[in-house]
Amino acid sequence: MNTLAPIIQQHELTSKCNNNCGFCYNPERCWSKISIPRQEDVRRNLEIAKLSVAKGVMAVCLTGGEPFLMGEHLFDVLQIYQKADCYTSINSNGRLITKTIAARLAETGLNSALISIHGIGEHHNDMVGINTAYDETLTGIKNLLAAGIRVIPNFVATAKNVQQLSGVGALLKSIGLKSMTATPFLPSWAAPEHEQFIMQQNHYRDYFKALEEIDLLGLKIDSTLPIPPCVLIKFFPTDWEQYLKVLSPRVCMAGKSFGVISPDGFFRSCIQAPYLKEYGGQVIENYECSWQNANTWAEQKLLPEECLNCKALAICGGGCRTSCLHENNGSAKGKTMYMGKPLLENEAAQFINRTEVKKIVLSTNAYYEWIPQIKVRNEKWGQIIFNPENQSFCLISSDFKRHPQKFPLIMQDQHVAKVLLSVGAIKPIDKNDNRGVLVSEKVKILSANFLFPRLAMNMNSDKIYQLRADTGERLFF
Repeated sequence: MNTLAPIIQQHELTSKCNNNCGFCYNPERCWSKISIPRQEDVRRNLEIAKLSVAKGVMAVCLTGGEPFLMGEHLFDVLQIYQKADCYTSINSNGRLITKTIAARLAETGLNSALISIHGIGEHHNDMVGINTAYDETLTGIKNLLAAGIRVIPNFVATAKNVQQLSGVGALLKSIGLKSMTATPFLPSWAAPEHEQFIMQQNHYRDYFKALEEIDLLGLKIDSTLPIPPCVLIKFFPTDWEQYLKVLSPRVCMAGKSFGVISPDGFFRSCIQAPYLKEYGGQVIENYECSWQNANTWAEQKLLPEECLNCKALAICGGGCRTSCLHENNGSAKGKTMYMGKPLLENEAAQFINRTEVKKIVLSTNAYYEWIPQIKVRNEKWGQIIFNPENQSFCLISSDFKRHPQKFPLIMQDQHVAKVLLSVGAIKPIDKNDNRGVLVSEKVKILSANFLFPRLAMNMNSDKIYQLRADTGERLFF
């Protein structure tokens, strides 16, 4: 089953950048084997933004290249999404974010900013190829914080800088940050210069140790790459369990809940994937067809036989298709990077247990009310309930009808209530009269495998689970 549009979309405004990162994933900037000239167009960017909100996109991240190189145009595009009540964020290197720009972003209502930082001082400068970059990026982060904008720094861990990760975490904690992400480097299939950045076993050991150290500092940290459980066991066969706490299970939801549009209006399933016609298309020419093509990126038939026999597939999903391109000379079908052996049932259970939601407080009288920011999107098969504040969503059957905010809900099905509470869509209220709206027992939460056939097989239907995507969104069922 497919969705009508992404829930969360990345919109690349340009492929131009004022950094020169040797590990850049942008296909326009890193490909050397295959060169496809792509041109940004400000009118097309505006048209794409209008089309996206008309199709139901509920959250957007403006990115590039470096989006602030687009100047006033960035604010023009931002305004279109914000007028449609989209959750808005920006992915930037932060170097061009002055106090004035940060204040203006705050005035527009920007929800968050993902800022790239890959080391301290000269180490960061060496990574991004600009000798003034570190000070400018750090200033940009501080300007955003001073303006009251939520900042999530992102560190791309490679063989050349993974030893810097702990220090970066400590620095960010010292200036008031509460969270960060650390993304293991993913090489592009057609960029041989990426080989020098690929992490090996010893680098992954440093990576996981750094995650532990940062966690102990009280800084929330997570990976943004779906690292399959088999990778952990392959690299650390005798002590893999010690890293369970910092290996939050992540799955790839690209092409289902998430999509990306390139500067020339081409739909791609994944932000790190190249331009592949069979998994996308020109958005303005045919949005529906392009998005349906992108959905095929998530099909189970792309997985290798080993994944289908793995007891952890239900919460793993088969790893990263973009890393599969690197292993299979441009094909999204087959094994992924670092892939290990299928997990046994007792091994998989430890990862599956980490996806279970255990602390849910139900109302004593079954009365609830909607959280105001919740979005509901109608699909052909039912609805998507989406909380943009925590990027959480669930799938609910077509029997469900959202009623005006002033009427409380009376839940007949506790499982439905628990999932909506987990998403943050409702909250319990102290009320007990006849003016509540009865939510019928016919209303059901749809399992993850309704939308993602490779996920949630044979999981306990009486429990509540969450699966978190590499792009941040969380699916509850």
